[in-house]
Amino acid sequence: MTALSVCTLTHIQPRVSRARIQEVGPRRNVLSQRVYDGIPVHELSVCQALLTQVAEIVDAQGAPRVVERITIEVGPLSGTEPTLLQNAFLAMRSGAASTAELRIDRCPVGIKCLECGAHSETRPNRLICVHCGSWRTRVIAGDGLRLLRVEMRIGDMQQSPDPAAKAQHV
Repeated sequence: MTALSVCTLTHIQPRVSRARIQEVGPRRNVLSQRVYDGIPVHELSVCQALLTQVAEIVDAQGAPRVVERITIEVGPLSGTEPTLLQNAFLAMRSGAASTAELRIDRCPVGIKCLECGAHSETRPNRLICVHCGSWRTRVIAGDGLRLLRVEMRIGDMQQSPDPAAKAQHV
């Protein structure tokens, strides 16, 4: 059995057609919080987009493959809650990724100061330059959600009923 790793650095783009914008007050709009079986719809649509990209990667490889691990990077400003995304993944995984593990790496918020040009890491709620104290900054990291790695096993798609047998193959 041969393991194959495919690295991609693509942004996961959820479809937001299910989200509804509600008027909350003068000049303020917010996305409504729809829930399906305890999981917000936003995380379900992000997970659906992730699984679609993984299926495209598996299909591009040609031979039958079983996805063993999917690694993504979630920034604190991405608007996605990692715990809810993990729950959505467990509920939605299917096909070649039906037994896959989702690994979520968290990345820090990185900013670039527009005054002094310095690059620095900061807290999500404090986007101020640590070098000069300026509030004129641009977020350069930590606001994305990226598919980093898909690990696959070449072979049949049938799973062994004995967990000990599976461990011997890995």
